[in-house]
Amino acid sequence: MNVFNNIKLWSLAATLFVATSCDSFLTEEPTSDLTNSTVVQDVTGLNLLLQGTYRIMRDGNNAPAVASPLGLKLLSTVTGLDMMVNQEQVGDNWYFHTFSNQRYEATSAVPGTIWTAMYKVINNANIILDNVDQVQGNAAEIAAIKGQALALRARCYFNLVRLYQHTYSIAQTKPGVPLQLTADLEPKARATVAEVYAQIVADLTQAVTSLADYNRPNLNFYNSDVAHFLLAQVYLTMEDWANAQAQANQVRTGYALMTIGDYAAGFSTPNKEWVLGYEQGTQDFWWYDSPACWFDFGQNNAPWQAEQVLPSNSFVTDVMAGDPRLLVIENPLYPGKYAATKFRELRNEPPYGNLYDLRAAEMYLVEAEAAARQGNVSLGLQVLNMLQNERGAAVTTTTNQNALIDAILLERRKEMWGEGLEWFDILRLKVPVVRTLAQGHYQNVNIPQNSNKLIMMIPEKEVINNSLIVQNPNPDQVPVFVP
Repeated sequence: MNVFNNIKLWSLAATLFVATSCDSFLTEEPTSDLTNSTVVQDVTGLNLLLQGTYRIMRDGNNAPAVASPLGLKLLSTVTGLDMMVNQEQVGDNWYFHTFSNQRYEATSAVPGTIWTAMYKVINNANIILDNVDQVQGNAAEIAAIKGQALALRARCYFNLVRLYQHTYSIAQTKPGVPLQLTADLEPKARATVAEVYAQIVADLTQAVTSLADYNRPNLNFYNSDVAHFLLAQVYLTMEDWANAQAQANQVRTGYALMTIGDYAAGFSTPNKEWVLGYEQGTQDFWWYDSPACWFDFGQNNAPWQAEQVLPSNSFVTDVMAGDPRLLVIENPLYPGKYAATKFRELRNEPPYGNLYDLRAAEMYLVEAEAAARQGNVSLGLQVLNMLQNERGAAVTTTTNQNALIDAILLERRKEMWGEGLEWFDILRLKVPVVRTLAQGHYQNVNIPQNSNKLIMMIPEKEVINNSLIVQNPNPDQVPVFVP
């Protein structure tokens, strides 16, 4: 079954089972006793709840511009060095995608919207996990439901702990986010970053086991490959290089790379490299938050000529010069700028194309980096060259460890541009964000490494409703992270 069909039914399920509202966050009590009824006492009911939970996750709680997986990718993309919000097109409306206070302040809609969406998914997952071991039904189906709920919860906590606190290597003992692990909604203090990561690893490790025999119906669903993928990302962020390498290898060896022809085809048609994506029917067209929407300038007569995101001139002329993945043209609407053609809508009527979330090339890069950081230069170089050869790109030959790591990180920028790794790499690598008018950006930006502008403050309403919550420093008062 396609997770995004039967929208009305699953939207109803999401409405019935979500126990937090947009305004009151974690401390609100459930508004219904339906979770105590027979609905959560059999496989059919739990599976219905799971589908509604997928829907909330995919839609970002109906706020996809920032809170869905693809919305977070957009926010991450325009945080980095290479892509920028098109100020000529959107004016002042998208300041939250720059480094203004609309992005991080406790009263801003952005931190609140993301926080609420993540905890709604978490609470739904908790309802499932509170009940799944007691239900009657097919053991394989029960294991699959449990594994998917664990993976969904883990991904939300991974998003939260990276967005509301600095990276693991410098902030392990600092406040992370509250760990709600049951559906009781009792107020919780912020667990430490280390505690949150430990829970994420535990959830994903258990998900791998529970999903071992699960054959998903299509790419919309989380299976063991998705759990391995997320674990690789988590271990990379923790700088646990051995486990990052092992988890990435689990995915990398199971997925061949797409051809450069597939790469240039627009990222709207699933191919052998896709690990997670959202297949769309005629009633399922979320083109408003797809990469094609962000970058589109009207190709294929697409209706959403948004031009929201542009590649910077320096990215085109310096970083990507001569690379076959440089899929840009001179901008037909904004002279002196470039327009990306990497992401394309397929047609001028619904469905406009499928949406990709996770793809295997990232795992090639994680495995290569993790191997290189452990001193296994030969393996790191071998895996990196696999990707470069498939793309027809310049091949790295260095056997110097530090030079190889730099080459792998550069390859992440080249291979994954516009795909949402930028912000999270800035945080984990602890690098500054410097953008200039001379590079073709719309603003001069100089954000130092570990700036508190790179994370978000806890939403004000959560702090008011939960006296156990300690707020993050205001970047205007404490500009950078204090160990």
